Amino acid sequence: MQRQCMPRFFAMTDVEQITPLHQEYKKQVQAYFHRLFPQRKWQIVSDCKNTPLSIDVEVLYPTVEEPFYVLHTMGMSTAPLHCPTGPLPRNKEMYTELSLILPADWPFHPKQPISLSDPAVWPVWLLMELGRFPHVHHIWMTYGFLLANTEQQEPFSSQSPFSGVTIVQFDGELGEIPMQDGQKIELLMPMVLYKEEMALCDAIGVDAVIEKILEETDGSFALDVERKNVASRTYQKTIL
Repeated sequence: MQRQCMPRFFAMTDVEQITPLHQEYKKQVQAYFHRLFPQRKWQIVSDCKNTPLSIDVEVLYPTVEEPFYVLHTMGMSTAPLHCPTGPLPRNKEMYTELSLILPADWPFHPKQPISLSDPAVWPVWLLMELGRFPHVHHIWMTYGFLLANTEQQEPFSSQSPFSGVTIVQFDGELGEIPMQDGQKIELLMPMVLYKEEMALCDAIGVDAVIEKILEETDGSFALDVERKNVASRTYQKTIL
């Protein structure tokens, strides 16, 4: 029976296949995360069939010492992103994967495998769709990249009002993954945003909005569906 999929994010409708060149990177990315976060229960959530580029997501379960989920894509780096015209060297290639942190109380069913049919799995589907987006649209995705879910900025889920993302990147081990062939994979993290925060990014800059969000979360990058909208008051003063 074909796997039930969630609605497409980011107005994605393309089905033209993208040729994967480095299938071997999947296992190497998985092994890297297992070294960073050892002794964790894990599950791979498989992508739907007939997508432009198959991108699975591994879920690393919380531990007592590290009470949070770690999610990461496997497959985004099987094909390169190509640098557009501009200040960067033309024809330059970049390989990327995505990661995300969820709190330990994220409402996955505790005694059943995670499935794409579960409403709580929308962050997993977000990673799959976001990982495809720059390949399908030939876009260079790096720090500060902004993307609304749809032109109308519809929420990703009925469980949350977030309707867009920006991209952040850490330094060190959570910012870059070395491959056995010498290639470096850039590890990016989407930070989910409210509709008003997307507009605030245009007004005061992505860096300033990220700083305000981290002030609200005490420096945590974990996805918090109850996080205060940092544009709720600032938006009124700055935009209107």
